[in-house]
Amino acid sequence: MNIKASIFHQIEETIKPLASKHVPEGTEVRAVVEQWLHAIATDSQLFADLSLATPSEIKEELLSLLKLEGLFSTRDKFFNDTFLHLPLKIKKDFNFRFIDLFAGIGGVRLGFQNAGGACVFSSEFDKNAQKTYALNHGDFPFGDITQIDPMMIPDHDVLLGGFPCQAFSVAGYRQGFDDEKGRGNLFFYIYEILKAKKPKAFLLENVKNLQGHDKGKTFGIIKESLKDLGYSVKFKVMNSMEYGNVPQTRERIYIIGFKGESEWESKTDSLTKQFTWPEKTSLNISIRDILEKDVGEIFYYEKYACHEILEQKMTRKDTVYQWRRHYVRENKSNVCPTLTANMGTGGHNVPLVLDDNDRIRKLTPRECSFVQGFPAEFLLPEGVTNSHLYKQFGNSVTVPVVEKIAKEIARLI
Repeated sequence: MNIKASIFHQIEETIKPLASKHVPEGTEVRAVVEQWLHAIATDSQLFADLSLATPSEIKEELLSLLKLEGLFSTRDKFFNDTFLHLPLKIKKDFNFRFIDLFAGIGGVRLGFQNAGGACVFSSEFDKNAQKTYALNHGDFPFGDITQIDPMMIPDHDVLLGGFPCQAFSVAGYRQGFDDEKGRGNLFFYIYEILKAKKPKAFLLENVKNLQGHDKGKTFGIIKESLKDLGYSVKFKVMNSMEYGNVPQTRERIYIIGFKGESEWESKTDSLTKQFTWPEKTSLNISIRDILEKDVGEIFYYEKYACHEILEQKMTRKDTVYQWRRHYVRENKSNVCPTLTANMGTGGHNVPLVLDDNDRIRKLTPRECSFVQGFPAEFLLPEGVTNSHLYKQFGNSVTVPVVEKIAKEIARLI
């Protein structure tokens, strides 16, 4: 164990006994420990069970304890010790705080972090995604959001929520708010947090089909619910290849809003009216630019029965193909088709390429990360299977698109 790791271990062990009293059901104590550690470093509010103590009371007790153990001298040093070893660290001069709900592996977080924000709370239900998130951000997400009292969540300026899209997806059951697994209703936990914490702004992200679900009734409920809280609602569908300069066709709806501006259209000086969506940019990154040179044999297709047909049809190196169970489909736009959560399970969801050695293989998880605009510094955890990594990137967002939106929100607030 190196010195820095040893110090972190001491800090976490010192914090843990106190933090364990504030852990909600469905969350690991590590999440509270790391939220507290980051809150001290950024001088932000602590997550706290308000029936036990106020966040300020806990922070005071915690600082006294860390100082007594010789683990805290100045906030500046504590900030450096907490963040500077991370490959994807926040800016020391951050100028707003945000929370990251349904966080996945932190794609939305990265966009807002790059825009000058600091994350003060994160929540993600999937255990494997939690591992990837923690490895890259030094922040283990809280678990089941349905078990967390909104008032316990730290104060923040912007709420981020890429809430689960299965209930609204063309590929799903189109059940919307009546989804039998409750996924559609998860939007209302966002509603309750907005109601309780009243941040200055929000960004929500979902599948394009959200607009048209149930003849627009689902989206209508979402918009009216947000307006009832006093927020404006502005939305746009954007394709990643057009707005993020990544070789992937991926249409998603982005919804933004500002507090106290539900009637923004009738005002001349509202932030909502000043907000502008990103402009389209030319695509100058091709699928060839993101391919790795040396990949494992596990990704190649010679061993599969479909290889003979693939070999006949896959003749170009500048595009992406898909095996559609009985035939080969070429993506005519010469970019990767939309990455999906189940592409790691085989079937017709796997993007295929003809590599430099004229061999047929599927994209690797690392290549999928590049297709989503994640930086090379983004780490893939050991011990997490490729199928889970494919799912994580398929469920994620295109980072450069989010970053552009984040910079505009940051400019206005």
